[in-house]
Amino acid sequence: MDAPGSAPPSRGPSPSPGRDPTPSPRRRSSLRLALAAAMVLAGLVWIGQGLGIMTAGRSFMIGDPTWAVIGAVFVVLGVVVAWRTSRI
Repeated sequence: MDAPGSAPPSRGPSPSPGRDPTPSPRRRSSLRLALAAAMVLAGLVWIGQGLGIMTAGRSFMIGDPTWAVIGAVFVVLGVVVAWRTSRI
């Protein structure tokens, strides 16, 4: 039995002394900007397919306006993520 007031046993490896295990703010912002760019790019492709502008290949998305709306939402969300990331 542990002595009263003693610390509980460690669960897993402890981080190296002086090293923070969380990613740096700069690295997080780079990842967020990459995510935002991917969202905008995917959204633009979906808009093009939904409006029938991009007709290369055979896709169920071509000519379906629902995908244009979903793409527009993705573009807006990507811009918001990029804007919020640039403010941090």
